[in-house]
Amino acid sequence: MKKMTLLMLALLVALTSFGSLTSAAPSPATPEKREISQDDKQFLIEMAKSLGIKTEGKDPVAIKKEIHEALIKKEAEKLGIKAEGKDIHQLAMEVHTAHLKEEAKSLGISTEGKDAKALMKEVFEAKISKKAKELGIDTKGKTMQQLGKEVQEKMTMEEAKKLSIKTEGKDLKQIADEIREIQILNKAKELGLDTENKKPKELLKEMMIKYPEEVKKLKLFPSHGEHFMFKKHYKLKKED
Repeated sequence: MKKMTLLMLALLVALTSFGSLTSAAPSPATPEKREISQDDKQFLIEMAKSLGIKTEGKDPVAIKKEIHEALIKKEAEKLGIKAEGKDIHQLAMEVHTAHLKEEAKSLGISTEGKDAKALMKEVFEAKISKKAKELGIDTKGKTMQQLGKEVQEKMTMEEAKKLSIKTEGKDLKQIADEIREIQILNKAKELGLDTENKKPKELLKEMMIKYPEEVKKLKLFPSHGEHFMFKKHYKLKKED
């Protein structure tokens, strides 16, 4: 699936300290009233410049909104979706639905007569069931939420083992955060970046500016792929 530009959008939100974005319905960022660090401001300016967005005289909130919209429009263009006459929310939903249909097709799921919410639920369940089978998890008598939790836990522990991360006395979030940090550090070293005295967040920002294509290929754990779906899907179920 061609989720590259939307991945960059998700990372943009994760790396700056304001705004919100969900995988189900990307929409223009609604900034929260909180302090924006100087590093984040500089990062937004550099990201904007890389997309051909003028930043002079604009505050960080306005810049981030323009980056958000530019990335969605770029993805829509790649998918052959016409942007004319549509607001950014409509366009984002069309992009999301197009990706969802591609994913459903790859899983052998029919999309006919299904809205995005129903399709997302079906895709989620198919992916969880498939992953559970791959991991040797017994699915009998378990709800999809229980199964999703087990899949997430097993994936996290297996990845931690691969990276020689000690898991004793740590919760799942702490372990997942450590996995993510090692992934970023390893990628930065692979790209020849100076990693000394730099935090993973700083390195990821640097890579997004200098090597955006490499960042797109980097399946960060746990904010990408399966793990990114869990939280959103459960939220949708609670709203039903």
